[in-house]
Amino acid sequence: MRPLTSRQVACATLRGMRKIIMLAACLSSGALAQSGRTAVWLRPPNTAAELERTLVQARQAGFTDVLLEGFYHGRAVWSSNVAPMKLPYDALKVAARVADREGLRLNVWMETMYWRPAAKFGVPVTPLWRDDAATRTRDGRASLDVSNLGFVDPADEGVRRTLDALVREVATAYPKVGLHLDYLRYPREDDFGFHPAAVDGFRAQSGLDARRIAKYGEGGRVTPEWQAWSRYRRDLITSLAEQLIGAYRSAGGQGQVSAAVFSGLDPLQDWRSWPGLDAAMPMLYLPSAGLYRLALLPYERGARVWPGIQVGPGRPALAEQLRVVRSLGFPNVAVFGWTPPDA
Repeated sequence: MRPLTSRQVACATLRGMRKIIMLAACLSSGALAQSGRTAVWLRPPNTAAELERTLVQARQAGFTDVLLEGFYHGRAVWSSNVAPMKLPYDALKVAARVADREGLRLNVWMETMYWRPAAKFGVPVTPLWRDDAATRTRDGRASLDVSNLGFVDPADEGVRRTLDALVREVATAYPKVGLHLDYLRYPREDDFGFHPAAVDGFRAQSGLDARRIAKYGEGGRVTPEWQAWSRYRRDLITSLAEQLIGAYRSAGGQGQVSAAVFSGLDPLQDWRSWPGLDAAMPMLYLPSAGLYRLALLPYERGARVWPGIQVGPGRPALAEQLRVVRSLGFPNVAVFGWTPPDA
């Protein structure tokens, strides 16, 4: 066998380098394709300049989507004709401009049924709050009586009209901005949903008084009557989800519709049946990345479920959590607790 000439060696080397470059390019593009999207839950800071800086840093950190807290404590972060302003500037207007420039997908995060924090937090009560709109327990207690969160009830028509109008405002003014529904549920500290409108509606449907039916029967089993009451409350949540998603689309909303949902099973929050929901973000927030292998077993793999993870003190590094979650077949992830490096 004759030795290769210097020209042949050079050509072989060049061909080899080309193959390596092509392989590296393929691997790189594959990694990007598998990396999916990464959303961040973000409460807007107190000034427009801070918000712009935070959004730029979010993009630099690798986030693709921003869930901007837009309706919380019963107030809006945009110039609304429905709800009072939360901040001294229009945060949605600023965020929409910056997100468009930076290539970020922007979504308005709506704290749908949580309108009032407990008094100890010193947050002014929104003018939208009405005591008669609060969701209640069987014995008439509001959620503020048993927790730090003041929830309204999905059976209250005034609540539904207000939320419908807010969603339409966003979709009309910012059609490309997505809709992110949070707190679209009952509180978990007790059995809630005994609003007079819900009790009356259930009585009209079943002939039963929800306040008088037993939850458990013989052997500690849930009674059929209580199961019917649970289905009724579940359907109220589902119908509100359907109404808000429909309002967003009919008003011109073109973005993604997503929802933050409980991890695990909640019989009153059947998000898998919500018509028009594009993505669900179960709030897992686990202290160890290895626990995701078990926690994600109940969820269908793919792009529709965005596991919600948490970063910060006592939590695994973001990169480690992303690696584990994506290796389990979930390309898209939502991150809670991220703050800019200089915050």
